[in-house]
Amino acid sequence: MYPLFDWFGHSLLGRTMSNSSVLIALGEIVHLIGMTVLIGTVLAVDLALMGFGPRRYPVARLAADLRPWTLGGLAAMLFSGPVILSSEALRAYDSSFFWIKMAVLAGALVFHFTAYRQVTMAEPPVSRSRARLVGCVSLFLWFGVALAAKLMGIFGDDLRQQATLFY
Repeated sequence: MYPLFDWFGHSLLGRTMSNSSVLIALGEIVHLIGMTVLIGTVLAVDLALMGFGPRRYPVARLAADLRPWTLGGLAAMLFSGPVILSSEALRAYDSSFFWIKMAVLAGALVFHFTAYRQVTMAEPPVSRSRARLVGCVSLFLWFGVALAAKLMGIFGDDLRQQATLFY
């Protein structure tokens, strides 16, 4: 994998992004907007699955109405993520939190497009306990992705290095 990351970091995109703080900032803005839209729509559906949504609005309808926004937020993140990555590919390669984020993201995507989709599209609705379980797992996975990304910023590159938070 190292040669791929090395190539990506030294590609035209990687060099361009590395040399432009404005482009990096724009990429991060797109990424954060995408994350906000994705997490917001997933949160609304997950809360409905757990019984905290409006009772007169079926989960299947809510999920269908929010699906274009959810997919749009995901698309923005999947587009901007590699663009941002190109500016710091080798640093990401050495980061434990990057690999944790990618693993949790892979799990979240598989879960979202399999079990989650099946439950949110079910007519008649699935049992309340199954819906709650799927909502909780979904929240755990998507917030796990966001948390791993945040921990990259807090702790830096690697879990194996001593992090100093308060001095």
